[in-house]
Amino acid sequence: MNQPEILIVGAGGMGALFGSILHENGLKVVLYDTNTEHIRAIQQAGLKIEGYGGDRTIPIAAISTLSELESAEIIIFQCKSHGTRQASKAVKPLITQESVCISFQNGLGNEEVMAEELGEDFVMGGLTAMAGVLLGPGKIRDFSRVPSHIGEMRGGISERARTIADRLSQAGLETHVSEDIVHDIWKKLLGNISLSALSGLTDLSSASVNAIPELKTVSLKAMEEAFNVAQSCGVELDRSSVVKGIEMISQPGGTGDNKSSLCVDLLNGRTTEVDFIYGSVIQRGLENQVPTPTLQVLHGLVKGIEARNINMV
Repeated sequence: MNQPEILIVGAGGMGALFGSILHENGLKVVLYDTNTEHIRAIQQAGLKIEGYGGDRTIPIAAISTLSELESAEIIIFQCKSHGTRQASKAVKPLITQESVCISFQNGLGNEEVMAEELGEDFVMGGLTAMAGVLLGPGKIRDFSRVPSHIGEMRGGISERARTIADRLSQAGLETHVSEDIVHDIWKKLLGNISLSALSGLTDLSSASVNAIPELKTVSLKAMEEAFNVAQSCGVELDRSSVVKGIEMISQPGGTGDNKSSLCVDLLNGRTTEVDFIYGSVIQRGLENQVPTPTLQVLHGLVKGIEARNINMV
C-alpha cells in the first residue's frame, strides 16, 4: 500500500466511487481523506455502496494521513476546491518524476493552484459527469456510468494522457483524452452553474430543477451569463452543445436524480464550492466587463445560507 498506482485525494461520494471502480478492476488504489470517521468506517467494514450496480461492500485501502505512503503514481484530486492548496502541499512529498496529478474537481482554478504547489508539468485537467454522493461514514450512493475526460492544460494530445486514459478505461472507468481540456472544463462548468446553486437553494435534484419552468428560466439565464464570460476569456463554446449537455445531466433516472454537491454541502452545514463555481466566473466577468447579475444573485444567496449555517453551529 505504500506505493499505490492510484491515490484518491478526497474520498467523498465521487472520490470513493472512482476509487472503488478502479480497485474492483485490479488497480492498486488508496483512498485518502481528512474525514477520520469516514475513513475509519471504511477501514473497519469496507466501503458500502448502494444504487447503480446493486448494493455491495468493497474492501479498499483507506487512510487519513499520508505519512505511511512513499510515493504515488497517479494522484486524482476529488477534494473540495477550497481544500486544493492544502491537499497539494500534503501530497508533494509523494511526487516522483513519473507522478501525474489530475483534477476532477468543480469550478475554475484548481489546476492553477496545483501547478503553483507541485509544478505545472505534474498537473493535468479532468472532468466527469458521473455522480456519487456520501450518505454517511463509509457509505456512498452510485448513480450511473458515463465517460470521463482528461487532458494536458496546454492543450494537445500527449502520450502520457493516452496511456493514463487507457489504463483507467481498462479498469472500468471509461476515460477519453481531450485535445482542449480547458474548453471542456468550461463546458462542464456551465452545466454546473446552471443547476448547482438552484439545487442547493431549493433542495431539489437537477431533474426537478429543470422540470419547473420558473427555475429552468433562471438556470438558462445563469448559463448564458457564464457563456458570455467564457467567450470574453477566449473560450469558444457551442451554445446548443452546452444546452444539450445540461439536458443530459438533468435527465431523470440517472445523474439527474442526484442533488448537486453544493446542495449536499448546504444540507450538512459545510462550506460549499460556490466561490470556485460562481465567484471565479463573476470575477472574470468583472475583469472583462461582462455583466453577471444572475450569477451574482445566486452566489450571494448561497453565501447567505453558508453564513446562517455557521451561526447555527
